[in-house]
Amino acid sequence: MRYRTLGSTGLKISEIGFGCGNNAVLMVKAPHEEQVAAVRHALDQGINFFDTAFAYGLGKSEENLGRILNELRAKPAISTKIRLAADAAGDIKAATIHAIEAGLDRLGRERVDFVQLHTRVTEERGVGKRFSLAPGDVLGQGGVVEGFKAMRDRGRVGFFGFSGLGDPKALHELVDSGEFHGFQCYYNLLNPSAGQAVPPGFSALDYGRILDRAAAKGMGAFVIRVLAAGALTSTPDAGGGSSPEPLSPGSDYSLDLQRAEKVKSALGVNGKGLTQAAIRFGLMNPKISTVLVGFSNTSHIDEAVACSGAGGLPNEALARLRKLWDTDFGRLSS
Repeated sequence: MRYRTLGSTGLKISEIGFGCGNNAVLMVKAPHEEQVAAVRHALDQGINFFDTAFAYGLGKSEENLGRILNELRAKPAISTKIRLAADAAGDIKAATIHAIEAGLDRLGRERVDFVQLHTRVTEERGVGKRFSLAPGDVLGQGGVVEGFKAMRDRGRVGFFGFSGLGDPKALHELVDSGEFHGFQCYYNLLNPSAGQAVPPGFSALDYGRILDRAAAKGMGAFVIRVLAAGALTSTPDAGGGSSPEPLSPGSDYSLDLQRAEKVKSALGVNGKGLTQAAIRFGLMNPKISTVLVGFSNTSHIDEAVACSGAGGLPNEALARLRKLWDTDFGRLSS
C-alpha cells in the first residue's frame, strides 16, 4: 500500500480508502462477523482511512465501524459526514455542532480526524424535496464553518471539508474561500470533469476541474464513485446505487451503463480488468489523496489494494479515453 499526504494537513492516508457507504452494504447490513473480517483484512492490507456518515444506514455504518475498531483496538484515520436538514436553518452553527457530537457518540470516539458537510451546496438554499445549503450558509456568520471550527477548538475534530456535490459554481466558491482542508470529489472514467477538460454541453455535470482549484488552496481530495455505483464493475446489473435519484446530475445509471460499454471497448477490458482500470485512473491524478472504494467482501479489498503502485493507464488508452470525453461518448449515439 502506498500513502499520500492529505493536502496541507500533514496527515498521511492510504491511497485506497475504505468507503463505508450504502452501495456496498457491507458496513450497513452485513452480519457482524463479516464486517469484522473485512475491516481486519483491510487494516492488514495497509488501509488506514475509513469514510463513513450518518446517512449510511441512518447511523448504522458509524455505529458498526466504531464498535469494530474498538474490538480490534485499531486507530486508523476516520472521516465522517453530517447532513443538515431544513430544521437546521434557524441556527446552522448549533446544528452543525450537535450533528458532529451525535456522530462521535455513534462512533464511540472522542475525536475524528476529519468531518465533512454531507448536505449539497447550491447557489441558493434549496427547500424542496432535497434540502441544500447556499455558500453563505456554510461560510457566513453562524454557519457550518463556524461550527466546524468550534469543534476543532474543543479537540473533537482534526480537519474539515465538504462533499463536492451540488452546483459547481457554489462548490468552487467553497474551495476559493480557503476555509477547508479537503473535499469529496465525484471523479471517474465516465465523468472526469473534476480533473479533465470536457466539451461544452457535456451530458454529465461539468465540475469545472475543481480538483485543480482545490489543490491550489492546499486541499486534499477523496474520490467518490470511482466505480460509478457499479457501472464500472464485473457485475453492473447489481449496481445502481441506493437511491433512484442520481448522485450527480447527468450520471443516471442507465446512461452510465452505456458510457461504460464504450469505455470497455476503448480500453479492451472487462470484469475485474475494468474495475482495476477505473481505480488506477483515479490514482493517476496526483491531486487526489485517496480513492474511496465500497467493499462487499475481502476479495474486493484485494482487487482495490492491488491497484496501489500498479501505475497509471497507458498513453494509448488515455488517448482513446480522451476521444470519448471530447465527443461526449459520441453523444451515446452508437
